[in-house]
Amino acid sequence: MGRTVLELRCVKCGTEFEKSFEQKRGSSDLTEGEMVQLGDSICPNKCGGDWFSIQKHHSIRKFKRHY
Repeated sequence: MGRTVLELRCVKCGTEFEKSFEQKRGSSDLTEGEMVQLGDSICPNKCGGDWFSIQKHHSIRKFKRHY
């Protein structure tokens, strides 16, 4: 599992924000500039929009510690 961060922009009100989630490594089907529909109205502006454009997409790698 890897942590992925998406920088999103709400299509309805134009608010930009980040959303992070965990997904299997190598299963990334999201690309920059693509439109995605996310439920539960995650826009921080509470505008009720559920369509977002992906501004940036990057993953956060977890490094194993060796003692």
